[in-house]
Amino acid sequence: MYIESLLIVLLPLLGSTILLFLPIKSNTTTSILGNIAIGIPMLLSIGLLITFLSGNISTENYHIYTWYAGNNYLFEIGLLVDSLTVIMSFIVTFISFFVHIYSIAYMEKDSSFNRFFIYTNFFTFSMLLIVFSNNFLQLFIGWELVGLSSYLLIGFWYKKASAVNANLKAFIVNRVGDIGLLLGVILVFINCNSLNYEDFFSNLSSLKSNYINLIGFEIDLLPFIALLLFIGAAAKSAQIPLHFWLPDSMEGPTPISALIHAATMVTAGIFMIARLSPLYDLSEYVLDLILFIGVATAFFMGLVALVQNDIKRIIAYSTISQLGYMTVALGASYYSFAIYHLLTHAFFKALLFLCAGSIILKCHHEQDINRMGGLRKFMPLTFATFTIAGFSLIGFPSMSGFFSKDLIIDIFKYEGNSIAYYLLVLSIFITTLYTAKIFFKVFFGDNKLKIEKNNELEHKDTLLIPLVVLSVPSAFIGWSLFDTMLFNNFFKYSISDFARIKLFYDTYISHSTVFILHSFSSLSFLVLLLGLISSYYLYYANGKILNSIETKFLVFKKILISEYGFTKFSNIIVPKYFKKYANIIWLKSDVNVIDNFFVNGMANLIGLISSKIRLIQTGYLYHYAFTMIIGLLIFLITFYEF
Repeated sequence: MYIESLLIVLLPLLGSTILLFLPIKSNTTTSILGNIAIGIPMLLSIGLLITFLSGNISTENYHIYTWYAGNNYLFEIGLLVDSLTVIMSFIVTFISFFVHIYSIAYMEKDSSFNRFFIYTNFFTFSMLLIVFSNNFLQLFIGWELVGLSSYLLIGFWYKKASAVNANLKAFIVNRVGDIGLLLGVILVFINCNSLNYEDFFSNLSSLKSNYINLIGFEIDLLPFIALLLFIGAAAKSAQIPLHFWLPDSMEGPTPISALIHAATMVTAGIFMIARLSPLYDLSEYVLDLILFIGVATAFFMGLVALVQNDIKRIIAYSTISQLGYMTVALGASYYSFAIYHLLTHAFFKALLFLCAGSIILKCHHEQDINRMGGLRKFMPLTFATFTIAGFSLIGFPSMSGFFSKDLIIDIFKYEGNSIAYYLLVLSIFITTLYTAKIFFKVFFGDNKLKIEKNNELEHKDTLLIPLVVLSVPSAFIGWSLFDTMLFNNFFKYSISDFARIKLFYDTYISHSTVFILHSFSSLSFLVLLLGLISSYYLYYANGKILNSIETKFLVFKKILISEYGFTKFSNIIVPKYFKKYANIIWLKSDVNVIDNFFVNGMANLIGLISSKIRLIQTGYLYHYAFTMIIGLLIFLITFYEF
């Protein structure tokens, strides 16, 4: 597994490097090299996944390179290969490969075609570096490289002001989260004298009773480390209140939305907490905080999606809401369920974004769904694949999204947490509404854009093939891996919740078929049906009902459009006051101290001294002779001993 894992990580970096220094840049050459660099890791990842699913589950820790060793600690690069690594590697490489295939057609007319593939290859490498890390230092390096890649890709169209503003916002918000991550990593190193996961986990029992003194208060060490690391995870995985960068990041090309902001980058935080599950099992109040934030994100961000009309922004808010479901599972200590929803969500959400890209191209780059309509006749393949992805998103029984979402919701029914349970069930109703809103407004009704029908397929094969391929796991991967992976020792040696989910399975589910049959009599399914019926009347049969509701609840709609004030906070208040305080600091420190005192001040002082000395430079010989005599007399008086 060592060679396979090393190739999975390094080939995307090699592809990015070759594309960067390619002497002759053509779309064909770039497409071939860029896709080979991702395709081979995808095949190797599938091979590793099959090996693990067949029962050959093991944990391998490989040392590659030592950066520094001394004083009983070392910094190194290594690979950790276990079931969690394998499933994440499969997700990242599989979706990345088909997004790359999709991008051949989507980006073919862009003048920076080669630069796009350089960035996407480099991003894939950065994400895989996180996935295969066996220590916190390597995790942090990969974490920052993913942030850099995201910055470059969101602002890919750098001449577009909105794209530049969006990538700057994403970069800054993620750096805020990274402060927490860095402080957490530093505390790990100080207390363990090591950054290796293995050393940290082995020291957890001894660190459990340790405290840290913070401004006079004694705080339990492990929960504090967990909290700091979660701050980094919350920013990367767009959880309230560090979520507001993700909708604006839709300014990047649509394939980037599918790759980074639906399936891979935003799930890095979920992956990290699952990787550190032994720490979070001991983190006490932090798990309650994670649960609260997850429920709030799932519910309130779903509501914001209802009032959006930009197709990509609706799906973006849906992503934030679904990440909330994953965070909820983490907060409940069912880490495997979070990874399982991460798996199913990656496929159907990537498919939704790629379908959105197909729609946008067909509509001549129009993104407002109110201006579309009737596209099912002109885009049958996009219509079919979007339907599959949509049913998976709302959690219709037997679809992939159903298995992972209903599992998370049923945790709280099983454990008796009524508030979380009913809010998540209500979130199903909201999800159904905004998904059906896209469905009815885009594919049904009048052809408002006057798109002409022809006998050819709606797009080129390279754009349509990824839609067809991704629709298969969007429909079936949840069912196929429900028993074989989730409840069959797959995560036993990589995530700490095996005993917990095994008990849940034995007492509550017993089999996937039973789980499906049970769902038809559940509250979740009833709410889903209610959502489908309501959306039909609201968005298709009778638009007057929706107008009447919006008129009566206009204040509530304005609150949702403003995203509960986060839009004003991030776009106006924060920039305004940061600029104000930056100007004060600039005047006080830069201008007054550095410029006026050190730079200009020293120059002015030297000039003043020089101007005084210059007065004695008269040019008369007798003045110089007199000066020499006076100087000699002073010398004699000073040094001559009488």
